[in-house]
Amino acid sequence: MFFLALISSFLNAVNALYAKKITMQMKDNNSFIVTSFLVVTIILGCVMPWYYSFTVTPATIGLLIIVIILDALSNVSFFLALGRIEVSQLAVYTALTPLFTFIPNSILHGFDIHILIPVLLIVLGVYFLNVRGKNLLSPLVEIKKPGNLLGVAAAVSAGLSMVPTQQLLVHQWINAPTLYFFRASGIALIIYLIHRPKIWYPKLNMHLSIRGVLAITQWIALFAALKIANGTLVVALAYTSPIFALFLARIYYKEKITAAKLIACCITILGILFILE
Repeated sequence: MFFLALISSFLNAVNALYAKKITMQMKDNNSFIVTSFLVVTIILGCVMPWYYSFTVTPATIGLLIIVIILDALSNVSFFLALGRIEVSQLAVYTALTPLFTFIPNSILHGFDIHILIPVLLIVLGVYFLNVRGKNLLSPLVEIKKPGNLLGVAAAVSAGLSMVPTQQLLVHQWINAPTLYFFRASGIALIIYLIHRPKIWYPKLNMHLSIRGVLAITQWIALFAALKIANGTLVVALAYTSPIFALFLARIYYKEKITAAKLIACCITILGILFILE
């Protein structure tokens, strides 16, 4: 489980950086969301005859629709934030995701202090990311900035979507490839119907295809881990991507590695160690 979740985390950081590169060339977040998920749908559609598995009932259809809507909101918020703040900073905001998986899971399955500790460490890491100067209360001001709020909104939507996602997988009502196929096609359809963006970028087809394969690998690894372990812990590990994003963003986008970012990453690593224990 830990290996699958950390693979998902690393690929999450890589995909975020790759997404920024592509969106800068497209100059339209909605075009990127639709085309990238359309590519994923086409790739997975080619293997669906062999891997399709979905138990169709009113309950499973309802859960699947909830997952698609929440993940569509998360993606829109994420890519809007991507145009306003640094990739490494946004990655730490998305590390809040486990908190919003923990809350509904605690209501459904009971409170567990051993799960709460690593989640709170990740939240503390996000707080330190936004400390400016010697004012320890500065994050309360920084969090109100539009890019930061969008990053938090992406984390809330993504965290909540993991709860119905895990229910679908654990009860074997759907398998990972089928779930991601419906998720990708649903998000692409929703965003296209609302915004009708341009979707044909022949010069970017290779980049979109490569990112599509990476995204499929990332999410199937996450879904596979969700099926066999506690959802909050899996999500916590899968969203340790700030560690990878911090150094990858430095290499590819020359983003500065500040003391606040290093502190945030160290606290996140501490949270991982709690999980591994």
